[in-house]
Amino acid sequence: MKNNSCYIINFWLGERRYEDSKHNEDIFYFLKKQIECLQNYKHNLTKIIFNFNIIPEHYSYIPYIFELVPKHIQGVEIEINFRENIGISYGAWSDNFAKYKNEYDYFIFNEDDYFFIQNNWDSYLVNKFNSYDDCGYLCMFVHEPQEWNNFRKHAGSSVGIASTESLNKVFSKFGKLPSNSHSIDSTPEKLKVALGEYENTSQVQIDFGFAFLEAGFNIYDVRDDYCILFQKHFPGDKTIPAAKFFEWNSSFLNVAPFYFETKYWYWSSYDPEFTKSHKPSSYKEAINFYNNKIPYYNV
Repeated sequence: MKNNSCYIINFWLGERRYEDSKHNEDIFYFLKKQIECLQNYKHNLTKIIFNFNIIPEHYSYIPYIFELVPKHIQGVEIEINFRENIGISYGAWSDNFAKYKNEYDYFIFNEDDYFFIQNNWDSYLVNKFNSYDDCGYLCMFVHEPQEWNNFRKHAGSSVGIASTESLNKVFSKFGKLPSNSHSIDSTPEKLKVALGEYENTSQVQIDFGFAFLEAGFNIYDVRDDYCILFQKHFPGDKTIPAAKFFEWNSSFLNVAPFYFETKYWYWSSYDPEFTKSHKPSSYKEAINFYNNKIPYYNV
């Protein structure tokens, strides 16, 4: 079995939906922490791409980025890429996949404020992906078809892995990996518009995940083996900024930056689709739910 994998992390140095005190003090905090995790946790990656979605106001940061980022980590080449902030992370993943889509067997997609914290995490993702006969995308957690997502099963956390085969089928069908075509700025006079545009990307997230089903694959998550820590405020209470999913597992695979704090608050979701007894929908079931506008759960 091949394990030739390209890891793409998208970075953004502007305003964010979720404020982080350490990022506010040092805009390179997430970059430094990603480098630290890649240095500290064993992996078997083939290529690492640090992509920066950038605007003119950030051009002065470029020399320091090159100072911070090593050329290799654990013997793996790191490529630094800059692009206009079009389509946020989904646009970055699409463009970088298009550049290298015939050179690697797997692509792992991540955002700068999520971190893999297990040794050999990449091998786990590859092996878990291949444990399913029809997997198109393996993400951190899946949302089942419900009325709020127009009955489209998708990745609730889009961080994950796909094979070049499944990505090529999605790319061929849509001409890209689903993403919007809007440029997002964070200059003060445009901040309100920018953040409004960012909030609207929930639709793009649904499009991205459901695209794999439209291409003939199912999507899965890591519920069998790991819990994750996700940036999601407790409904109605922004003082609790993180959600823990699949808490019956003892170890985290992927975490939000709160994990590195001395103390942090989180809440656990007991929605039926996040319980241990939940049976994930098959490909045929998910397509049937969508075609007939049937929710997986009547909640």
